[in-house]
Amino acid sequence: MNASPLIDLFTVTLLFGLLALAVVSDIEAMRIPNRICLCIVALYPSHVLASAAPIDWPGATAAAAAVFGLGLIPFLFRLMGGGDVKLMAALALWAGPGVVVDFMAVTFFLGGVMALLMISPFRFAMARTCEAIGREDFGEVLLNRAIPYAIAIAGGGYLTVGPRLLSAIG
Repeated sequence: MNASPLIDLFTVTLLFGLLALAVVSDIEAMRIPNRICLCIVALYPSHVLASAAPIDWPGATAAAAAVFGLGLIPFLFRLMGGGDVKLMAALALWAGPGVVVDFMAVTFFLGGVMALLMISPFRFAMARTCEAIGREDFGEVLLNRAIPYAIAIAGGGYLTVGPRLLSAIG
């Protein structure tokens, strides 16, 4: 395969930008558009072709399918939104079989921290602080009953998948 670090860096940068866009969308509308998840998946072949490091794309595909299948369980019990499941599966594709367990563990840990924040009285103080600095939108998110889980998913991706991708480019 022709290794093109510049194309791979561009592809990984687009991935990070799409993750940030998913977070913004989830905070603003409690929704992750399908087009964001589809773009993340559509970028993956470019990464496979441009990466200098060998990529186990069949294993990555299996990891993504497993995450999607397992994600259907909390979705069916209305514990997680469909966009969250799709975003996790799309990121699991990039994580591959070697990092997917770490990605899921960090994502669930961050989601748990967010859930603890949402049940604590500290969220009301944080909401008031957000309103005081002119960020009423963040205050409303904190006072909402639903959790914008894309924050945890993107955090898990940035902390586990990101370093692996960036180290392979150099």
